[in-house]
Amino acid sequence: MILRSVVGKLWLTIIILVTLILVLLSLFLSEQIENSYVEGQRQSLEKLATRIQTQLKEAGPNQTQYLNNVLMGASEFGTYLVVLDASGSVSPIGVSPHVPNVQWREILTDEELKKVLKGQSITMRGKVRLQTNPRPGNPLLKNDILLVAVPYIKDKKPSGAIVLYQVQDQLSEADIKRWIFYTFLIGIVLTTIFAFFLSSRISQPLIQMKRAVEKMARGEFSTRVPVRYHERDEIAELAMTFNRLASQLEDTIHQLSQEKEQLASILRSMSDGVLTINKFGKIIMTNPIGEGFLSLWKGEVKKNALPPSLQALFNKVIEDTQEHTGDISEHGRTWVVMMSPLYAGDQVRGVVAVLRDVTEERRLDKLRKDFVANVSHELRTPLAMLQGYSEALLDDIAETPEERREIAQVINEESQRMGRLVRELLDLARMEAGHIQVEPAEKPLDKFVQRVIRKFQNLAREQEVRLEADLAEHLPTVFWDEDKIEQVLTNLVDNAIRHTPTGGSVTVHVHQKGERIFLEVEDTGSGIPEEDVPFVFERFYKADKARTRGKSGGTGLGLSIVKHLVTAHGGNVSVKSQLGVGTVFIVELPVRVADEVLYA
Repeated sequence: MILRSVVGKLWLTIIILVTLILVLLSLFLSEQIENSYVEGQRQSLEKLATRIQTQLKEAGPNQTQYLNNVLMGASEFGTYLVVLDASGSVSPIGVSPHVPNVQWREILTDEELKKVLKGQSITMRGKVRLQTNPRPGNPLLKNDILLVAVPYIKDKKPSGAIVLYQVQDQLSEADIKRWIFYTFLIGIVLTTIFAFFLSSRISQPLIQMKRAVEKMARGEFSTRVPVRYHERDEIAELAMTFNRLASQLEDTIHQLSQEKEQLASILRSMSDGVLTINKFGKIIMTNPIGEGFLSLWKGEVKKNALPPSLQALFNKVIEDTQEHTGDISEHGRTWVVMMSPLYAGDQVRGVVAVLRDVTEERRLDKLRKDFVANVSHELRTPLAMLQGYSEALLDDIAETPEERREIAQVINEESQRMGRLVRELLDLARMEAGHIQVEPAEKPLDKFVQRVIRKFQNLAREQEVRLEADLAEHLPTVFWDEDKIEQVLTNLVDNAIRHTPTGGSVTVHVHQKGERIFLEVEDTGSGIPEEDVPFVFERFYKADKARTRGKSGGTGLGLSIVKHLVTAHGGNVSVKSQLGVGTVFIVELPVRVADEVLYA
């Protein structure tokens, strides 16, 4: 692991560099020092040999005495002198004191000795044994020896050889290599100390930066690196630059987070659905309204896949790279979709789609048109009759008082019908505007229902319809607005009687479940077609003209008024019907109207 760090690499580099330098230096110095040393010693020995030879020539009969003096002095300076005779044997007087026992035949052969006896000077270098009897633990050694041999002139002719030599124990090649090896070890130790010293200056800041980067990678953008401002080197500047980068990155991430939160809040608060789609048709982002839109196709398409109804519009936007708008209707809902291309440079990278649910708007628009048409239709008939009968009176068509009375009766009924229509429209408009004022009071429920039933007994007898009440036992005292709930029952019972054929029956069931009262008006009439059931509480609803018998027909506003009055009391109204069997209207009301309903 250490070789993978900066300190390890630096340490290894320096060690390799020092090793190469010391190896090359050892090779060069050992050769140069040895050559220089040997050359100097050789020249000294040659000069000394030449000097001794010259002095011996000049000494004459005192050669022996001079030679003894030279032999004594030479050994004191590490130079040994040996005088050989013509046979190569050592002369008795020709050896310096303490001369090592040299095996001369290993270095000075007979041929070389003959050269010397012929008057030539010889310089040689080699290895010889200095001990003839080695002891255990002290084996036979060979040392470097430098030798100079000159002729020994006696009586003007060579009679032997003067040999000067030095044993080179003091500066051998092994010594040089040994010292270089020691220097190498010291260099490695110093290099190691130096490398680990640098670790606190170079590696430690880098390790701190590495740890800081790892923290930033985990999202801790507030991480900073300590800076040694007193040094102001490249590492300190790198640390300061890193801190500036971290600060700017933290600010940027913070700003992006704020913008993302703002965008997410805007998308969540939008009443329109937003879908972001990549160029391959995969949905990559949406808001809650968009999620609700996509949930309509849950189980029909793959996750994040584009619904089939949007695919054609998406393909058109990708091909044209222009904004397109269209309507889609699925699952009983209608949306307006606007798609715009998203660019990455000059290329389209996706599409953003904005969806608006216009189901209610289209319904209200249709309701407005239907309202105008229905009001016009409802007013046209009585107006036409009023106009016709009034013209008959003006033209004196009625000849007898009975005819005039009949015409006046028709005019009165149609005017009452128009008045009733106008009153119901005004009441319905106030209810839809939220201007229903509920004034509750305590009333016994059973007596209240029986009073409403008695009010319709005469009408039921005229229509030959049996009207009865089915009241549960122990009904509570209710806290309702008596007039408005009476209007609810009046509209429901009146419709039931009018749409029940002769011989049929109308029953008002009243029972309690918990804190809720159920008023059910059941008839044995012709029933309501299944496809018309969801629309019975809309204004001017008339499912079948056969259910309206001539002039006794209503305006189509009664059930809509019933729904608003029940809702104002915090209740619900529903209907069950089977064609040819009958219809049941179910009104569910609380026993007591809640305060939040009264003062909403």
